[in-house]
Amino acid sequence: MKSLGRRLGALTGMAAMAVALLAVMQPQAQAQVMDRILKDRKIRVGYIPSPPGTIKDPATGEVKGYYVDGVRYIFKTINVDVDLIETTWANFAAGLQSGQFDLSMAGTFATIQRAAAVEFTKPIHYLGYSAIIKTGDDRFKTLADFNKEGVKIAVVQGGAGQEYVKENFPKATIVALATGNLTAPFVEVSAGRADVGIEDAWQARRYASQQPGVTDLFQAKPYNLLPIAWSVKRGNQDLLNFMNTSIDFMLLTGRWEKLAEKYGATGRFYDRPDLTPFGALIEPKK
Repeated sequence: MKSLGRRLGALTGMAAMAVALLAVMQPQAQAQVMDRILKDRKIRVGYIPSPPGTIKDPATGEVKGYYVDGVRYIFKTINVDVDLIETTWANFAAGLQSGQFDLSMAGTFATIQRAAAVEFTKPIHYLGYSAIIKTGDDRFKTLADFNKEGVKIAVVQGGAGQEYVKENFPKATIVALATGNLTAPFVEVSAGRADVGIEDAWQARRYASQQPGVTDLFQAKPYNLLPIAWSVKRGNQDLLNFMNTSIDFMLLTGRWEKLAEKYGATGRFYDRPDLTPFGALIEPKK
């Protein structure tokens, strides 16, 4: 029995050593991502066409925009080249997890669901949503009007808009579009295949200004204002730390605004969230 006890004690000690060794090795494993980027002088960056941050010329394939200029500025500062890899809203998380790219430059709404799959950087800015309807369609004046039987709401599949519609308008019918084109939900409204098209406020404003017969319902005050962030694979803490420092630098020095100037007015970005108090008011003592 004593011999068995000694053997069990030895095994327990070995297990404890293994756990301790893994704990020591874990930071080293996390640091390998940034080490590799600095060694290879190259980073793979996933992107999704979404003007004005990321603009892809359909004729030439050229990718530009102030997100593109920003990420190139950041990595040029440390002598690292940027390889751009196109992805979609439905697949960007899988692209990070599989190692297809190291950083997702998609201007992504940071939501709870997505945070379970990727690690988000600090917000680059904040962005709200709006909705496109046919001009003269007096059924819709508020968000509550969308939550009715028979109402068809078009959204981009895998986007934060789809999550919002599922949670807040359960009576409506969702028309989920497998595309990276953020104006696709609005096209469905113009074509009469949907009653409402939901996407971010800038896309809605641009579409309504260019297409006759539609109205940007919440142009004056976008709803569901959320942080827009980039993302990395879970566990890549060293790259996340580097990006957070870089984003702070870009914001505090005004470089985002400077890079965005040549792409025209954005009309959709906020530097801080729209904070609104809630709950019962505390009455002052008399």
